[in-house]
Amino acid sequence: MKLKTTSFLILLLLASNACKETGTTMRSVSGSKYEVLVIMDKQQWDGYSGRAMIEVLDQDTPGLPQEEPALKLIQCNRRDFSDFLKPSRNILLTEISDKYIQPKITYTKNRWAQPQALAVVVAPDEASFIRIMHEQGNNLLEYFVLSERERQMEYNKTSYNAKAKAELEALLGVQVDVPYEMNQWTKKDNFFWATNNHHRKRIDLVVYAYPYTDPNTFTKEYLIAKRDSVMKQHVSGAFDGSYIATETEFDDPVFEEMNINNSYAVMLRGLWKMKNGGSMGGPFYSITRLDEANKRIVTVEGFVFAPGEKKRNPIRLMEAVVHSTKLPLEINQLDEVYVTAKKTAITDQQTDQQTH
Repeated sequence: MKLKTTSFLILLLLASNACKETGTTMRSVSGSKYEVLVIMDKQQWDGYSGRAMIEVLDQDTPGLPQEEPALKLIQCNRRDFSDFLKPSRNILLTEISDKYIQPKITYTKNRWAQPQALAVVVAPDEASFIRIMHEQGNNLLEYFVLSERERQMEYNKTSYNAKAKAELEALLGVQVDVPYEMNQWTKKDNFFWATNNHHRKRIDLVVYAYPYTDPNTFTKEYLIAKRDSVMKQHVSGAFDGSYIATETEFDDPVFEEMNINNSYAVMLRGLWKMKNGGSMGGPFYSITRLDEANKRIVTVEGFVFAPGEKKRNPIRLMEAVVHSTKLPLEINQLDEVYVTAKKTAITDQQTDQQTH
């Protein structure tokens, strides 16, 4: 008993010192990735309000060859939202009451745990709740998806393949948090390819650069053509003459403009297939930017091969990896990578006291 008590006191002292060093006693979040705890009474959940919300938040993940929901929603009645559930990683708190004048969505982080994402939706009546879901629901979905990306990026900073990251920087002068499980890589002139070579859920990262000579570089057609040219040259399949190509016959890749660290960038998301032999395929995600210091274009792409397996989480992982990229001018100047879509950005706001 004395030994147990002494051990407990030591652990308590260590915990106390850790709290003093970090300056916080906030709990860590619980729950699975892309899981959202929705605080909404069952009657509303089963009614028109719930349907309007589920219609938005239960959308399929874009860019996958099969249907997979972007989020997993878990319903919880307001009376059951106890302290035990408050550390959930993603929480959507809803309330429909005539004490509110107009519908509103507010966002905040780390309310009851960290790193936690909380959104609060309030409305005076069901009709206005449904209306705000139709008008701002996609922003709500994006908030939770981007919060998961931020968590993944923070984790990747502490769990990456240091040797592969160093090899990439030595070759191309850019930094990427290469996942630690990517233990195989190939280097060529202006081309880097890393993979975990897993037989069930394979993830691959490619980074390549080329001179900026054409003002039409940042177009969907140009980037697809360049991608296919680079992949054909460097990423071959198991059969002679086979190579990775962009699927354009049965799928239309998504092209989106964005700002990264206040500079122009474009995203390309879609499906890839193996041409001239083999039946491989899967999703890919790439970001292309202008490296002004070296007057060149840099593309960083992640792609996934997971036959018979769900692919949402692996491609989301690769999205986080791609967005960790720092170009030469940013390596010594930036601690964080800032991404802002061309569409309306979501900002964190403290929720009103009356909604807590």
